[in-house]
Parts: sequence; structure tokens; C-alpha cells
Amino acid sequence: MLIQLKIENIALIEIIEINFEKGLNIITGDSGSGKSLILDSLNALFGGTNIPLKHLIRPGKDFCVIEATFSSSSEINNWLISNGFEINSSELKIKRKSYKKNNKILSKYSLNNFSINKQPLEKLGQFLIDFAGHFDTFIFDSLDKRRLIIDDLCSQQLRDTNEKIKKLWGESGVLKRLLNEKIESSRNQEKNNLVIKQMLKSLEEADLNSSEEILELEALENKLVNNLEINNSIKSSLENLNNYSHDQPSVTSLINQSIKILNKSADFDLKIEKFREKLLNIHADIEDLIFALNSYLQDIENYDNDLPEIQKRLFFLKNLERTFSLGLPQLIEKRDQLKTYLQQNDRSNEICNIKAQIENLKNNLNSLFVIQSKERKKVAKELQNSVMSILSNLGLENANFSIQFSKGQPSGDGIDNINFLFSANPDQKLAPLSNVISGGEMSRFLLAIKSSISKQPNTFFLDEIDSGLSGKSLFSLVELIKEISKNQQVLCITHQPFLAARGSAHFKVNKNVNNGITYTSIAKLTTKNQRKNELIELIGGGSCEVNEYASRLLDRSAA
Repeated sequence: MLIQLKIENIALIEIIEINFEKGLNIITGDSGSGKSLILDSLNALFGGTNIPLKHLIRPGKDFCVIEATFSSSSEINNWLISNGFEINSSELKIKRKSYKKNNKILSKYSLNNFSINKQPLEKLGQFLIDFAGHFDTFIFDSLDKRRLIIDDLCSQQLRDTNEKIKKLWGESGVLKRLLNEKIESSRNQEKNNLVIKQMLKSLEEADLNSSEEILELEALENKLVNNLEINNSIKSSLENLNNYSHDQPSVTSLINQSIKILNKSADFDLKIEKFREKLLNIHADIEDLIFALNSYLQDIENYDNDLPEIQKRLFFLKNLERTFSLGLPQLIEKRDQLKTYLQQNDRSNEICNIKAQIENLKNNLNSLFVIQSKERKKVAKELQNSVMSILSNLGLENANFSIQFSKGQPSGDGIDNINFLFSANPDQKLAPLSNVISGGEMSRFLLAIKSSISKQPNTFFLDEIDSGLSGKSLFSLVELIKEISKNQQVLCITHQPFLAARGSAHFKVNKNVNNGITYTSIAKLTTKNQRKNELIELIGGGSCEVNEYASRLLDRSAA
């Protein structure tokens, strides 16, 4: 709960210090005296903007300070530990100091004398204090706020689901940004690779397989150009080796004759037998040679038609060398390098993989969206029934409140558009709150919905929540506030004597003007007589009947 609040140099306030109590703390004072400045200062302490920055520091001053002391709790301690703060006290001292520097207003925040950033302090404030008043209407125009109200009431299972959705949505966002970067990079790379691809295409179409191809083709060309001479020399050699004409003996016939002659004397001399074997081997080699020459002769006789193709290929390869100013071995190496480079810089597979990951995340998210929406609708129904019940008790028996869902654009918060619709009368159509609800109805609605939210901080600040109410409705509202104050600290700004009399503690705000300077002060009304006099002022007169009525209000509250 809020134990103490110190305010220095805030707007109309020069310096005040308030020590609050448990239960219902009432704050009263004339209109314009600065009652709401107390609430607005607490709002500003946690980074709020109820007080515009240019009006924050009291005129004529260079700085302002807001300092609040809260009692801690196990939930608060867990938050402190998870955010890296040490627990060295049962109390929390939160301070904001703003000062003027170079025509700007700068602010510093601290928690138990340790610096803290504005963002975590705003989150801490949600655990410590909540505000409600007729000024609070705008929060229901925010989809995020309506969604947060529902999600705060959900089970741990849904909170886990919400965290999964936020995590997967974040991952999906990272992948989508990465995909766009890869696609853009790929497009730029395509432009840069155009010349490389054209070069590679030329080299691949050249079908380069051997670094020695030009030498091999030149040798083949030389052979084909001299094919006739080669043909004639082979034929002449064959005639010498194996000529069956009797006009001129051939090598084969002469060797055969020699073998026959040696056969006659081989039986008489063993050496002759060895000579004959050598001749037989020579004869076999010559036969092989003759076969090989005949085969080769047949081959070269078919080469004549290949010469144009060989010369054409040779011309192409030499022209390729001149075009790229590289020899054939370097061209083959260059082709392989270009192919490797393009493969390494090909992002198509990478892009496909990222798209597949995004699609997988999308499917997982869609499944979680269904679970999330189903649970939210269940919680919304329970909240709707609770608010309707409280509204009935607050004198709005004919009012209708509905929480409706529609499908919106997917986000890290899900796909649910949640709308709060209200009608005060049976013949009035349901419509958004801000379109159909009056000030008095909004006051009761705010209290009904906030009292239906189980996850609440220990301090509840109500600013003129009873505005526009009277009779039975006012009585029901006061009873509800009193019931809430049994378990929570309630700070309540009011002009209603009926509500003011029910407070456990009562503070009076005064505004004075001295020498043209406005001062706002606050004093705790500690005696029954002080409280009675304030109730008389709220009622509007000092007659005997008013005095008696004020006394009865206090006596009834004390009973």
C-alpha cells in the first residue's frame, strides 16, 4: 500500500507530505483546489502524462520532486529480483526529480536510491497502484487496453500461450526481415552476376575438357593434312613386309624361306634350333605389325571427312583464348572458379529455407491463435457476467454490457479485436462505451469492471468516481467501495458527503493565494469535529438540519 507521498514544486503545490492509512482514504476540497494534482502526481511518478511536462514544475522554480513510499509484498519482491534489484527493505521508495536544463525539462527516476529507467518503472507501477475516474474513459477506446484487461484475468496456461505467440511472432518478424534482406541482396547480386553468368555460359558452351586439346587438335590436323603421304608410306611398308608378288620378295616371304632352310639342319645342331625360334618370334612380331598397319590404314582412310570439323574447333578454341586473353588451361580454371562463385552466392536455396521456416511458424501461430481466442472468450464471458451483476447492484438494472470479438490482423497479441459495448436502456442498441455512456454511468461502469479484475494492485485511486450519482445508486457505489477497501487501500477524491463520511482517514485540500501566488496544501482531519465541519461544507450549509445530518453520517459510519 501507499504509505507516504511527498510532493515539492509540482504545479500549484509548493510542498506537501501525506501519510496515508489502510482502508478507505478520503480526499476532499473545493473545486480547483488541487485535489486531482495528488493523483496526477502519482501518475507522473510512474512516467504518466496527466500533467503536461511544461506545467510540471511550479512557476518560478527550477526543479520538482515526487516521492512515494510503498510497503512491499512477495509479488513485488519477485519483480524486483527478476529485474536485478536487491531486496534490502520491506518498503519501496520511488522518486522522480525533474529539473530545467538548457530550456528543457529532464527527469531522473530512482528506486530505493538506485537509478531506474522509466520503462521498468511504468511496469512496476502496475503492481503498486491503479487509477479510476471519469477522466479514465479513454482507456476503453484502446484495443490494447481492452485486450490487456482480458489477458490479465486469464489462466497461467493462456499466459504461457501468449508468451509463445509473442516469441514466435518475434521470430517470424526476424525471419521476414531477413527474407527481405536476402531477396534484396539476391536482386543486387543478380545484377552484379550478369557479366559473370554470361562469361560462364560462354565457357560452359565451349565444352572445355582438356587443357591439351589445342595441342591434340593441331597434331591431328597436321596428320590429316598429310594423310595421303602417310597412307602411301604405310602401303609401301606393307608391300615390303608382306608382298605376295613373285616379282619382288617381301620380308615375310624371306623369313619363311629362312625358317624352312633352318628346319633342315636344326636336328643336327642345337644352336640352329635357337636361331629358328628367334626367326619364328620375329615372324610373329612382323605379323602383328602388319595387322596393326592395316588397321591404322583403315582408320586414317576415314579421317578425311573429320578435317573441317577439327579445323573449325581449333579456330573456335584459339579465338576463345584471344577473347578472354587467357590460355586454354586458364580458361578451364576460370570456368570452374566462376561456377563455384555462383554456387556459393546463390541465395535461392537459402531464400526457400527461410520461406519454409516462416510458413512453419505461421502454421504454429495459427494453432495458438485458436487456443488463445477460445480462452479469451471464456474469460470475457465471466467478466461480462460479473460486471452486469455489479451494474445491477449500482442501480443500472436495465443496462447491458457485452464483450464482442472479431477477427483482426495477426500480431504478437493474437488475432482478436475486442470491443466493449454498452447500453443503459433496453431500447438502446449496444454501442462502444464512449458513444453511449453518461458520466454517472461511466463512473459506475469503471468501478464495476475494475472491481471485477482479480489482478489488482494493493492501492486503488478513485477520482470522483461518484460523479453524477445520488440516491440508491450512490448508496450501492459507496457500499462497493467500502467492500473493496477491506482488502485494498483505496484513495478516493469525492464531493459526496455520504461517501466522505465512510472513510477510515480524511484529508482536506486547501488552496490559498498570497501576494498573487497560489499555494495548495493538505491537512489530515483527525477529530470528529473537523470531519463534521468538512461534511457540512460538502453538503453546502451550516443549518441545524445540515449539522444534524453530518453527525448522523459520521455516527452511521462509525457504527
